[in-house]
Amino acid sequence: MADHALTVPNDSLSLAEPTLSIGQEFPDVETCRRTLKDIAIALHFDLRIVKSDRSRFIAKCSKEGCPWRVHVAKCPGVPTFSIRTLHGEHTCEGVQNLHHQQASVGWVARSVEARIRDNPQYKPKEILQDIRDQHGVAVSYMQAWRGKERSMAALHGTYEEGYRLLPAYCEQIRKTNPGSIASVFATGQENCFHRLFISYRASIYGFINACRPLLELDKANLKGKYLGTLLCAAGVDAEDALFPLAIAIVDVESDENWMWFMSELRKLLGVNTDNMPRLTILSERQRGIVEAVETHFPSAFHCFCLRYVSENFRDTFKNTKLVNIFWNAVYALTTVEFEAKISEMVEISQDVIPWFQQFPPQLWAIAYFEGVRYGHFTLGVTELLYNWALECHELPVVQMMEYIRHQLTSWFNDRREMGMRWTSILVPSTERQIMEAIADARCYQVLRANEIEFEIVSTERTNIVDIRSRVCSCRRWQLYGLPCAHAAAALLSCGQNVHLFAEPCFTVASYRETYSQMINAIPDKSRWKEPGEGAEGGVAKLDITIRPPKTRRPPGRPKKKVLRVENFKRPKRIVQCGRCHLLGHSQKKCTMPI
Repeated sequence: MADHALTVPNDSLSLAEPTLSIGQEFPDVETCRRTLKDIAIALHFDLRIVKSDRSRFIAKCSKEGCPWRVHVAKCPGVPTFSIRTLHGEHTCEGVQNLHHQQASVGWVARSVEARIRDNPQYKPKEILQDIRDQHGVAVSYMQAWRGKERSMAALHGTYEEGYRLLPAYCEQIRKTNPGSIASVFATGQENCFHRLFISYRASIYGFINACRPLLELDKANLKGKYLGTLLCAAGVDAEDALFPLAIAIVDVESDENWMWFMSELRKLLGVNTDNMPRLTILSERQRGIVEAVETHFPSAFHCFCLRYVSENFRDTFKNTKLVNIFWNAVYALTTVEFEAKISEMVEISQDVIPWFQQFPPQLWAIAYFEGVRYGHFTLGVTELLYNWALECHELPVVQMMEYIRHQLTSWFNDRREMGMRWTSILVPSTERQIMEAIADARCYQVLRANEIEFEIVSTERTNIVDIRSRVCSCRRWQLYGLPCAHAAAALLSCGQNVHLFAEPCFTVASYRETYSQMINAIPDKSRWKEPGEGAEGGVAKLDITIRPPKTRRPPGRPKKKVLRVENFKRPKRIVQCGRCHLLGHSQKKCTMPI
């Protein structure tokens, strides 16, 4: 009998450093089996089980004549097992190839569990390559895939369990975050998942009380086992960062589901309609979204995302000169300037005329659009939804929503702390714009008509500014919500602080108010009441069991939608001088004589 301790080198995929010695104890026989399997794989020998029952476990090396053998027996009066005898020497050559009988799906699942916990996107082909590099063992793609599926289920639960837990999860959101909206809907006699809608009170409060009256709408397709579509409505904070207001998951994108989503949004905002100005809504204006907005927000201004419009124009005409003129037209502040640019485009190509019929300027051009976008023209929510779908599609639905909640919580905390450090009146990005306007204002001559009206004279034109109505004839003040250079000149001439004439949604006070509320944590799911359980403290019994939707992922590798990074970058504005009207510089840097 030999009393040897066998040690396996530790690596990133090893669960622990397995050792064997006489008297070594295991909490149960399953732990003993796993430890012996890890050692057999590490030392490249096949293990054969001689006996395995409730009281003992005996195993030996599968090679004939090799003396390696271990006998583990149950300790009396306790559930633990201990090694009674151990022959730790091998005389055989061991496994000579990369395939190992002990490298089962269960072993793969345990080996990669830590890595999958940190990275749910860990791919089967990466798993099999890492196992080969770290353990010298070859597993098939299907073993790696099944091992990952088993590990994901152990860590996060199954997809089916995720749907079953949704009613309890929604109840926990409403309980821990009072004033939040969390509801799940099933369909059919089998109670298959249909829709989920979540909006936290902290988001509702921040949007209604401090954000611009501006909403972005978009969706992303999920590629998990049961597919589905992620819908989102997001506002924009004072620093032009995205502020998710409501999130939904539906079984399939449809006109009906968009109508339902907008109905829930209307209910959410309905109690505050008296205090809220008319909304401006940005989207790609698909038919279902257009109909839903017209039905539930009939007074809202609904415009195209400029990125969507510009990409369509670029892909249609593939003419750099046309695209440059198009962007000049986009940012034209007056209809006269806009029409002049359109004439330039028509001279190059008559085909732009039918294109403008398909994309009416009233739905995207600054000069014609009636709503106020405060300088925000593109959908940031598209990139956010794409990232959420990419990072979460491997997770059950409850875990997916928890991932999103954690990200929202982190954003709220980080931005709340950042806002408290600012000492200016306006947020930093707006502060810079105001300082540029003040610098440009030095180029103008100011003539005061009365207490509130001013004429701002330059070599090219004269603009009229009304500081009470906060209006300038150039239209920039009312369109962007910030004093333009003409307004800055008028305000400075009468001793006013230009910073105080920006819209309240750009102030540091509003930014702090946006993130003033907390998104509270959700208890561990072990403390939730599941369907069929009785209620405590008068809470209604959860008597519905939600089953997965009928939409199953088809076999085969799903197609990837490749989104170019540059698509998410805000189009760079072409600067035009207000004096000489040439592109590429502002009035402040103009070298033309006055």
